[in-house]
Amino acid sequence: MFTFKSALLFWLLASSVPLLTSLAYFRASPVTDSLAQRISVSLHGVTVSALCIAAVLVGMVGTPRPSLAEPFHLLLLVPVVLALYSFWRFRGNKAIHLLQSINLLWLALASFFGSMAVTGVWL
Repeated sequence: MFTFKSALLFWLLASSVPLLTSLAYFRASPVTDSLAQRISVSLHGVTVSALCIAAVLVGMVGTPRPSLAEPFHLLLLVPVVLALYSFWRFRGNKAIHLLQSINLLWLALASFFGSMAVTGVWL
């Protein structure tokens, strides 16, 4: 059985998965690119993780309310824009773009569970 603490720990660990895609992009970026360029093409997973964690924090210690649904959904567009930017500007092995499927899955989970957390309306 899940307790609140174990469920929270599970969510925090699960939220770290998109960080791995960002790390993979950063490491696969050519070292000849500037550090700023390498970071900018790697931010998509970081933002997905941040949104997952932020939603849980709002649900736990903030004041979840239905009016937060629209701003949260607008914020979910940020990693999408960053992923599109990385498609355009990434100069390493293009096969790494397959990792974006992980980000899309986690973004869908963040949309579903995060929306419930920030609004306080659970199924």
